[in-house]
Amino acid sequence: MKAALVITGSEILTGRRPDALILPFAARLTASGVAMREIRIIPDAPDGLTSTILDLLEGTDLIVVTGGLGLTPDDTTRLAVEALKKRRTPEHEGIIPNPVGSAPGIDLRFPSRRIVFLPGVPREALAMFPLVLQGMAQGAAPNVEVPVFGLREVEIARRIGAHAPRCGYLPRDKEIALVVPRELEAEVRAILGVHALSGPDLATTFGDLLRERGLTCAAAESCTGGLISHLITQVPGSSGYFLGSVVSYDNVIKERVLGVDRSDLERYGAVSEQVARSMLDGVLRLTGADVGMAVTGIAGPDGGSEEKPVGTVWICVGTKDSAEVRQFRFSFDREGNKMISAKAALFMLRNRINDQDLRRAAHS
Repeated sequence: MKAALVITGSEILTGRRPDALILPFAARLTASGVAMREIRIIPDAPDGLTSTILDLLEGTDLIVVTGGLGLTPDDTTRLAVEALKKRRTPEHEGIIPNPVGSAPGIDLRFPSRRIVFLPGVPREALAMFPLVLQGMAQGAAPNVEVPVFGLREVEIARRIGAHAPRCGYLPRDKEIALVVPRELEAEVRAILGVHALSGPDLATTFGDLLRERGLTCAAAESCTGGLISHLITQVPGSSGYFLGSVVSYDNVIKERVLGVDRSDLERYGAVSEQVARSMLDGVLRLTGADVGMAVTGIAGPDGGSEEKPVGTVWICVGTKDSAEVRQFRFSFDREGNKMISAKAALFMLRNRINDQDLRRAAHS
């Protein structure tokens, strides 16, 4: 089975707005066993849309069109649909419900061909697309998302080997939503090991583990500037396990609030193993949390040196009695370095809890 995507939108074509649908649509179709034949981005013009569809119709089993679909009679897509129906009479015309918006999709069925029209609003189109997959011909494999952290797409593909062409890859804030055929989920999870997350994302996976183990946590942040706390508290119910954090952006706060020794700051610098350990000790002492994490680094774009270039980050995780510290060298921009540092801390602590089999009973 072959599919094509047609993205209508002059603002996308001219670079005024990025496309948000090609990647998730193509990934889900690929994981369903559908081969992507072509992707086109065209202006908002009924005649152009009609000719594009007619051009793609031969040799394509499914055409998905997004953009220009609303509730008014003069919407681009509706005009193109009417023109198309005069050229090719469909066997059936149906609607695709819109669970988060007002404009339903249009579903045209031809002999061994299907054309689906969805709104261009990403939130609506993404919510409707599973209904498109459900309506595909038998033989298309149902798929699931396996959230992954700590591996880039190329490494995921290398590890899963022959399964890689059947999967889709959706980057999400330094995580990857790996779209896999349902029958491969267990095998792919076994191959990826700790990198395959049990929840829909890393923060939820981390929170579920703390809740299950009855643990409380806290964070000491420097270069991440409170991002760890933000990620944790995005999860509903996080007040049940997250006690709080100290954003010790300046060395004065590291020293006065967290109790970092001034001699360590002067001798080793704020971005060092010694300071990361002291930050963790300090926040655990202040909050009384069972487990915690501390992050100090250089997010950039300035502030690096030959010894400690931009992207150098020290992360310390664990308990007041046992901690693990690691140095990282990240290579993203400032925003990316902050996000990967925050998530690496969550990932390290999650793995530490599992490896040490930490539970509230062990600290009571």
